[in-house]
Amino acid sequence: MNELAKHIEVLLLENDCVIVPGLGGFIAHNRPASYAEEKHIFEPPMRTVGFNPQLIINDGLLAQSYMQTYNTDFPDATRRIEKTVNAIKEDIYREGQVKLENIGTLYYNMNGLYEFEPSTRSFFTPDLYGLEGFSMAPLAEIRRIPSVSVPAKDESKTTVSLYNWLRTTVAVAAAVLLFFILSTPVENTYIDDANFASLGSIDMFDAIRDQSVATSLSLQKQKSPSKEDDKKKARNNINTLKPVKVKTETVAAKTATKNIAKAEKKTEKVEKKTEKAEKKTEKKVAGKRSYVIVASLTSNADAQRTLKSFIKDGYTDAEVVESNGRFRIALGHFSNEADAYRKVQEIRKIDSFKNAWVFTSK
Repeated sequence: MNELAKHIEVLLLENDCVIVPGLGGFIAHNRPASYAEEKHIFEPPMRTVGFNPQLIINDGLLAQSYMQTYNTDFPDATRRIEKTVNAIKEDIYREGQVKLENIGTLYYNMNGLYEFEPSTRSFFTPDLYGLEGFSMAPLAEIRRIPSVSVPAKDESKTTVSLYNWLRTTVAVAAAVLLFFILSTPVENTYIDDANFASLGSIDMFDAIRDQSVATSLSLQKQKSPSKEDDKKKARNNINTLKPVKVKTETVAAKTATKNIAKAEKKTEKVEKKTEKAEKKTEKKVAGKRSYVIVASLTSNADAQRTLKSFIKDGYTDAEVVESNGRFRIALGHFSNEADAYRKVQEIRKIDSFKNAWVFTSK
């Protein structure tokens, strides 16, 4: 019985219902947080277990747990469960109750029905781990905060200071405007070398002056240049800026085309890698199948003889599935586990296939 209780406890961690064939179904449900007003205790959310004696049809979940634990087949696991259920019923009839560790207690009432009382401690679940209840006494008296009167601000002072600031700003703006209006304009149309020297480089202005059209025309008209003009020409010949040809190369276009070509190569490599990854994942998903098992044999020869008889009876999809040294007869396989369970429920209506079950390959 303790062994059955451990299987139920482990299965309820991942499932909401575990059916024990011939006994009933254990159903887990979540209870929200509550507050006990009389004791002033806050209870955390809990996961409790209920019992329904009408759920007695074997869904194969408990049998698969036994098969994985004892490394056996479905018929052997079913026989072990039936033996444990018969022992539980005998103890209930003899003693009136049976305690399942960490699950609860089963009773047999006067009306011939089963009653279940869950365990007093909360059922373990990882989502609610560490939550505990706590008590908090209510406040005897609500503390009142005294009101404090705040003196009103004198708005007249703020308006006066704002008016003074605006008046000062307008006066400054008017003074600046009058300064620019009343000031006399200054013009200097005479250009002298001394002024050029005081402003910047003499060489720069000489170069600009030589390139001027008006300067070239005046030089052609003069027939007898003076000594000062000769000195200026000599100085201009030395300091004149010569134009330099600038070669322009279309480097940006070449680099841009190279970068585009490199980017296209990288995207092609990434697409190839993603296609390979998708192919690998498709192969992995396609390898997992769920088989509808109707018989389990110890040798390949017996399995082949049984397979021929099934095919002769019209089950053309029958096949032999070998796993861990055992040879099982499957009436078909499915890529979806839910479709396999629906097929099992369908063929269990036939008397010879009442013990059919689902085997999922890894």
